[in-house]
Amino acid sequence: MGDIRSASRLLEEYRRHTAQLEELRALLHERLAVARAERDSLTGCDRVPGPATADGPVPLAWRRVERARKAVAEIEAAIERLDFGLYGTCRRCGAFIALDRLRRAPHARYCAVCGHTARH
Repeated sequence: MGDIRSASRLLEEYRRHTAQLEELRALLHERLAVARAERDSLTGCDRVPGPATADGPVPLAWRRVERARKAVAEIEAAIERLDFGLYGTCRRCGAFIALDRLRRAPHARYCAVCGHTARH
């Protein structure tokens, strides 16, 4: 009888996990659409200034375009990790990334500890 309850529990955990992944997939696709729209609106201009030269600093418009391109690439990479079953694990230590962290930043590649150390 214990085996039936454990199988039921495992099945329920699997269903919950699958539902969470689908929630995160939908969130990633929503964010991707927004990021692509922002990138396209910024690069749709007739002339986007280039990067800094010896003459001066990087123009603000160029930094915005680069941030938008980076956001699209990060989200696309997260969707790819999801498709390959690698999503939700820290790229540095291999630990699971907390669900609340993934809900805030579904493209996160690092757990809270490794993400914090990567920035400092």
